[in-house]
Amino acid sequence: MNLKTRDTCPLCGSASKVLLTPGTIEPDHLKGEDFKITDSHYGTRWTFYSCRQCRFVFSNPYIPEEQVIEFYNSLEDPEYGSEEKGRAKNFATLLKRVNKLEKPGNRLLDIGAASGIFLNLARAAGYAIQGIEPSGFLVAEAQRLYGIKLWPGTIENFPGTQRFSVITLLDLIEHLVNPDRFLTRIDDLLEKDGLLVIVTPDIDSLAAKLAKKHWWHFRAAHLNFFNLASLTYLLGKHGYRIIKKKRYAWHFSLFYLATRIFPALKNKKTLQKTLKSIHFKLQLFDSWEIYARKK
Repeated sequence: MNLKTRDTCPLCGSASKVLLTPGTIEPDHLKGEDFKITDSHYGTRWTFYSCRQCRFVFSNPYIPEEQVIEFYNSLEDPEYGSEEKGRAKNFATLLKRVNKLEKPGNRLLDIGAASGIFLNLARAAGYAIQGIEPSGFLVAEAQRLYGIKLWPGTIENFPGTQRFSVITLLDLIEHLVNPDRFLTRIDDLLEKDGLLVIVTPDIDSLAAKLAKKHWWHFRAAHLNFFNLASLTYLLGKHGYRIIKKKRYAWHFSLFYLATRIFPALKNKKTLQKTLKSIHFKLQLFDSWEIYARKK
């Protein structure tokens, strides 16, 4: 695989950058399963640089966008749906906040919709939903589980011309080769005064600083990282004003969390039923939940 290099920050164009952490990934050994949502190879990372001007953290050299899309097209992630109950709790909390800012019944687009868990909740709340997902496996899961027909591709080839009142990017922008160009496409799809919702890891969080190279958000699929300053810069550049920000929290089963640390437990079938029945909220304060209004 031929990686590409950057001389300037892909967000602000500054040539002033500093090495944040050297990489551990061997690009020629990558495959689609390394990009699973449930991947647990924590600490696996690209070589990251931090922009001195806007503080955006980006991989350099970086994997070409067409190769990233290939990986997502081919990936299968059956483990994702096994945590439906916990993920639904995460999304239900977020949806309550959306409801306070928007009117259910409006059009909502979820990009990177996975198996449609969030869209299923949004539909039940009264939104007219659409979703985009590159993984053929997850597109089929959304249809099978919830009867939701997702667009099987990316925002670049999404055929919709109508505008949406709400667009959600839930754990998405850290997966993008060029989030600045991506936001330009979002601009074409979101109504004036529309709501953009972003969930993404915070590279400046205390958890990231304490865990350092072992931070669980360091994974092959994560190609860049934001903090509040770089997020504010990107959104401001595209004409968005942050109206609410929260720290995102997760709900998981004890089985899911235990197998993140001890993968061998996946084979202990006698423990699965008990561990899967125990759910709890995990708040590490290391991800931002951002609500921004288009000016």
